[in-house]
Amino acid sequence: MAHHPQPQQKNSSQPPQNPEIISWLQGLNLTTPTDRQGRLRLGLNLRAETLPLLENYLSYLGSNDAFIMFTLPRFPDQQTLTWLQAEFGPELRALAPQYLDVFGRWGIQLNGDFPSEMAELSLSAGILTWQGGPLADYFATGRTGSLPDYLDRYARVDRLAYEYGQADIPVRREVCGLHTATMVPASLLVALIALEARLIQAQGVSQISVAYSPNGHLLQDVAALRVLATLIEGPAVDVVCLPWTGGSLLGQQNLNTVAAWTTATSVLGSARCCEVTAVETDRSLTTDQLGVLLDLARGLIRLSADQAQAVAAAAELEAQQIRMEAEAIVNRVLELGDGKVAMGLEPAIAEGSLDLPLASFGVCRGQVLSARDNTGALRFLDAGALPLPAVCKQKHIQLLKERAQLEGRELGISMVIDDVYAYSKGKLVGKF
Repeated sequence: MAHHPQPQQKNSSQPPQNPEIISWLQGLNLTTPTDRQGRLRLGLNLRAETLPLLENYLSYLGSNDAFIMFTLPRFPDQQTLTWLQAEFGPELRALAPQYLDVFGRWGIQLNGDFPSEMAELSLSAGILTWQGGPLADYFATGRTGSLPDYLDRYARVDRLAYEYGQADIPVRREVCGLHTATMVPASLLVALIALEARLIQAQGVSQISVAYSPNGHLLQDVAALRVLATLIEGPAVDVVCLPWTGGSLLGQQNLNTVAAWTTATSVLGSARCCEVTAVETDRSLTTDQLGVLLDLARGLIRLSADQAQAVAAAAELEAQQIRMEAEAIVNRVLELGDGKVAMGLEPAIAEGSLDLPLASFGVCRGQVLSARDNTGALRFLDAGALPLPAVCKQKHIQLLKERAQLEGRELGISMVIDDVYAYSKGKLVGKF
């Protein structure tokens, strides 16, 4: 790409936030994960109801060498922070000597108004992977004028990660671009993830994971994962495949479908880690059920691994288009910010160089529309003011016209509506 992030100069003598935490973490004698560790991950929703089951989950997943990403209700309040500090943190800290063996085995999803406070609390419990970013939070809030606040909050998180890294406590920062990526074309999501990753790199953090939410079209998702692996520079950058975005609408009875599809996408896309499923309070899983999902994932890993290169070759044209479009968006933000992502984001959103389909009112222009082509790949029905190359825009419209002709319908917003409705039926394309 034309522009590269320049890490800000840091004072290497700047002390970490809490020497006691460093001493405790060093006393755990944690090691760096091997190449085979952390390939599978489970999302565990943190609420008071999960505490009685916490040790069971930690024990079982640890014995199966699966990592955990703890999640909280969206935009937690001060009461949630108090609960983390008074109940969950001490509970997890007490269990750490028995169940925490490698850096990054436990992660947490930061969001809301207190991400740096959540990060500090999680450190004291041994949680050393922090997922979250300012764009994901901003686009989820629906509040205008809040982007500078989120940029500042997550800059503090990244500086904290940098400080602990300087003390040989490697904190991994993970970004996903958007909390909910439904109907967001792959190139746009990749660009958002890349922008958040560059914000982290600007603070000097090197341990970064870029997490992609599949849209359900295998070749397009494989292409996006492989583009991400090369788009973000750095030897310590890992790619994570999150659960398929349409999976939450299928219900608990379809967990196997979601786990299988996500795993296949992850392996064929050569992601470092696959988040197989998420345990929510309204559908908590027994360890036996978790075992079925993990066994299913491992079986698909074995079956899919030898096919990855062949599938990647089939997805090469899609990958080229995703790269062209994502680079165009990222480069425009850098141009507007004189080479700095943080400075370019607000003007990019104002002019429509950053925009989303189905966006909350007021967070962006909301001129972008997307629909699926006849194969189920997401295309731009209207790219708004996104700085996509003309040849790419023409390709999107061409493929959507082919679908419309096959279905005997007009090219238009009805395709968008039908595709959104198709999700509730476990399908990709809303056939006319």
